[in-house]
Amino acid sequence: MRSRIRTVRAGTSAAGIVLVLLLAVGANYLGARHWWRGDWTRARIFSLSETTRKVLAGLTKPVQVTVFMTRGSRLYQPVSELLHRYRAASTKIEVEFLDPERNPLRAQALVKEFQVRQNTVVFRAGDRKKYVEEDKIAEFDYTGIQQGATPQVKSFRGEEAFTSAILDVTEKNTTKVYFTAGHGEPKFDSKERGRGFAEAKQLLERSNYTVATWDSLGKDAVPADAAVVIIAGPRAAFLAPELGALKKYAQDGGRVLLLADPVLPETGAPPPDLGLSDFLAPYGIRLDNDIVIDPANAVPMVGPETLIANDYGLHQIVTSLASEGLPVVFPLARSVFKPEKVPDGYLELMIVDTTKDGWGETSLNKLDAVKKDPEDVQGPVPIAISVEWVQKDKDGKAPAHPFRMLVVGNSRFVANGNINNGGNTNLFLNAVNWLAGHERLVGIAPKTPEQAALTLTRAQVNRIGLFAIAGMPAFAIVIGVWVWYRRRD
Repeated sequence: MRSRIRTVRAGTSAAGIVLVLLLAVGANYLGARHWWRGDWTRARIFSLSETTRKVLAGLTKPVQVTVFMTRGSRLYQPVSELLHRYRAASTKIEVEFLDPERNPLRAQALVKEFQVRQNTVVFRAGDRKKYVEEDKIAEFDYTGIQQGATPQVKSFRGEEAFTSAILDVTEKNTTKVYFTAGHGEPKFDSKERGRGFAEAKQLLERSNYTVATWDSLGKDAVPADAAVVIIAGPRAAFLAPELGALKKYAQDGGRVLLLADPVLPETGAPPPDLGLSDFLAPYGIRLDNDIVIDPANAVPMVGPETLIANDYGLHQIVTSLASEGLPVVFPLARSVFKPEKVPDGYLELMIVDTTKDGWGETSLNKLDAVKKDPEDVQGPVPIAISVEWVQKDKDGKAPAHPFRMLVVGNSRFVANGNINNGGNTNLFLNAVNWLAGHERLVGIAPKTPEQAALTLTRAQVNRIGLFAIAGMPAFAIVIGVWVWYRRRD
């Protein structure tokens, strides 16, 4: 009788083991074909944006990606994780991880073929190549090096750099952006902090734009290859011939980004409208002669003229900003007037404005003690407004290349040292991409990973080590003895 019971138990155990093995094989089979990758980082640095997904979905040719990094590289883990998500989102993405320490011969061949250095990601499609080096993937903080600390990742630009590289090797068209010059505008290649636009230029070039200067004085037309004209921070008025060129450019479906700072009353100051009223008048828009104040969104320890704006309109330029809760920091902004009745054929939308507590301070001679008065522009005050021609032709077709413009009452938010604040980068790149007709690029911005640290005392380390070495094995032995005791005859 007892041997029969043992036989039944043995058969039951064997059947259970077989069943568990079958379940494990089935779970692995299903898991290999139906899986999902999560991203539990606070900054969502491994989550692909909708923009990148659209780019990957539209690929028509394969893109080979070679990661030339050692496994000990500080960027190997985030780069490999991100590229795995690219590969999972599109069968056109082929990724090779080449560790020069483990595969020196292949690494030498790659260096000879592409003249590439370590810690570089190479994108190839046909005969076109794009090299994404370490400094383009991440921005590092080196302030702790003197104290012996390793550089920390300040912002991770992997998705921005990789999606840009994919577009660069799969598309042959170049998009040219012109900055106006001749009116005291900061130079786009100037590295002067708080004024130059070298960092903005670098961002545009990383997004595959070609950046050039249009010195409009004495010119009767905008360059024929201009995809976007940027008027950023002028300090002198535009003249009639220049306005004529801009008007003709707009009538022909041009794209304009106007970033105009307030004009303070001082000797030699230009007119408050910078001579642009005639250009803006057909759209019912004007630059108000004021400085925007918003006590509800003031920056701590800074004057009231610097504000945080996080009230956005319903436009694709700011959709990602609104969804991620990213504010834009504006140093010394002016308000932009939006008419209640928009001219026929145009769509005008508020992009960014203040809270209802904000206002446009018109007493520019008394900025040492600002207060809200009845004559001030009452909040909420628009800071950025978009304009687009949407009138359909007689056949009901929308224009193939309609006029677009974005007017922002501030240029300093994209100046060196400011453009990395909050959502400033996102707003600037999204604006240029929308104006250039690259809507699928709207939404990609650098992400800042959290820097988490766990500090343990020596006693705590010893206790953890003792538990790992002795505690866990002892626990397994106790469980085994208890099972044996329960199942003994």
